[in-house]
Amino acid sequence: MEDYNFKTPDTVFAFAMLACGFLYWNLIDLARLGAGVTVFAVVLFAASLAYLAKSGIRQNKGSAICLVLAGLSAAQFALFDNQFVQWLNFMYITVLFIYWVCLSTGRRIDKTLSVYIVGDAVKQGLIVPFMNFGRCGAGIKAGFSDHKKGKGVLAAALGVLIFLPVIILVLKLLMSADLAFESFAGKLYEMVRIEEVLTYVGQFVLGIPVAFYLYGLVYGDVKGRHTGTITVSSVDSAAETARIAPRITIYSALASFCLVYLVFFAVQAAYLFSALGGRLPEAFTYAEYARRGFFELCAVAGINLAVLTVCHIAVKREKGEEPKALRIETATVSLFTILLIVTALSKMAMYIDAYGLTQLRVFTSWFMVLLLFVFLTICVRQFKKFNSARLMIAGFALMFTILSYGNADGLIAKYNIQRYEAGTLKTLDVYDLRGLSDAAVPYIYDFYTKTDEGDDALREGLAYAIMDKNDFGGTGFRSFNLQRQRAEEIRKKMPQ
Repeated sequence: MEDYNFKTPDTVFAFAMLACGFLYWNLIDLARLGAGVTVFAVVLFAASLAYLAKSGIRQNKGSAICLVLAGLSAAQFALFDNQFVQWLNFMYITVLFIYWVCLSTGRRIDKTLSVYIVGDAVKQGLIVPFMNFGRCGAGIKAGFSDHKKGKGVLAAALGVLIFLPVIILVLKLLMSADLAFESFAGKLYEMVRIEEVLTYVGQFVLGIPVAFYLYGLVYGDVKGRHTGTITVSSVDSAAETARIAPRITIYSALASFCLVYLVFFAVQAAYLFSALGGRLPEAFTYAEYARRGFFELCAVAGINLAVLTVCHIAVKREKGEEPKALRIETATVSLFTILLIVTALSKMAMYIDAYGLTQLRVFTSWFMVLLLFVFLTICVRQFKKFNSARLMIAGFALMFTILSYGNADGLIAKYNIQRYEAGTLKTLDVYDLRGLSDAAVPYIYDFYTKTDEGDDALREGLAYAIMDKNDFGGTGFRSFNLQRQRAEEIRKKMPQ
C-alpha cells in the first residue's frame, strides 16, 4: 500500500510547486523571453533549495557548480536580448535544474561525470518525475486532510473549478434573458475584470501538470522513490546486449570510410585547402564557397559522429576492452573530420573578411568550433585514457556561457560599423542590421549620430534599423531585459 505519510516540509513544498506551476505560465512570455524567466528560476531554485535543506540535504561541490551555472543562465534573460540564444538558454537552464536536483540528492548513476550521464538523463528527465507524478496532489491533499475544514475547502474549490465553464455559460444565458441582470453583470465585470480572472484560472490549470512534474522530480530524488530503475549495471547490461556486430564488420566499415575520405581529400585538395592560403577558387563567389563548406561540414561531421557512436556501441568486445584497431580507425576518422572543420573555418574567415558578420555566420562559426573541440577530444582519447565525457560536457558548458554572454548582435553591429568606417568593408548592409536584436541599437545609433546629414539614404536606413525591430512579445516585465530598455530610451531620442 502507498505511503501517504507526508511530513510538513513535503506538504509545504507541494503547495510551493503548485505556485511555481502557476508562475511558469504567468511569468514566462514564450513569445519573447526576458526577466520573467529570471524571476521564475530564482523562485524555483530557492523553493527547491529550502526543501532540500529541510530534508537534511546539503549542497556538494558538484551541485554548487551546477547552481552557479544556473545562476549565470538565469541572469542572462534579464541582461541580453537575442531571442535565439535565449531559447537555447531556456532549454539549457531546464536541463541544469534537473541535473542540479540529481547532484544535490546524490542520485547520479555514476559518482563521476561520465558517459553514464545518458542514463541519468532518461532517469531524471522521465522516470523519476513521471513515476512520482501524483505525489504533488497527494501532498496537497495531505495538507488539507489534517483539518476537517481543510477537506471541505478543497472539495469546494475542486467543485467550482470543475464546473467553472458551465457556470460561465449559464451566466451568459441569464444575461441574454434579462436586461437588468445584464446591466448588473456588466458593472460587476468592470469591477472584477472577468477576463483577467479567467486568464489566471487558465494559467493555474495549465500549471498543475508543471507542478506535478517538478514536485515528482524533487520529491522522488529526496525520498529515493523510483531512483533505482537505471543503474550502472543495467546500463552496462544494455550495452552488452547491443554488442552484436563482429569486429571484422566494424573494422572493414571504418576502413572503407577512411578510404573514401582519403580519396575525397586527394581529389578536392585544391578546392578545399585554398582557403588556408586565403585564395578563392575560380568560378566561386565568397558566398558559394563558404556555404558549400559549411553544409559539407555539417553532413560529414554528423555522419562521422553517428558512425563512430554506432561502431563503439555495436562492436563485440570484452567488458572494459578497447580494441586497438578500433581506436586507430576512430582516430583516423576524427582527424579527417578535424581537417574538414579547419578548412571550413578558414572559408568562413574569408567570407567574413569580405562581407562582414551576420547572425548566421557567428552562430555557425561557434558551432564549428564546438565540433572541432569534440573531435579533438575523441581523437586524443584514442591514445590517452581520461574522462572524455566530463571534458566534453565541461567544454560545452563553457562555450555556451560564452555564447550567452558574448552579446552576439552587439558584436556584429560594432564589428561591421567599425570596418565600414575604416574602409575595409565596402558596403554596410543596413537590411542585416535591421534583423539584429535591440542589442545592436546603441552601436547603430552612435553611427547614426556621426553620419553626415547629406547621406540621406544611409541615415534613413540606419533610422529604420533603430526603430523597426521585430517585437513579437509584450512590453511588460516578463519580456524585460536591460538591452531592450536601453534601446527604448534611444528610440525616444530619434526624430519622429
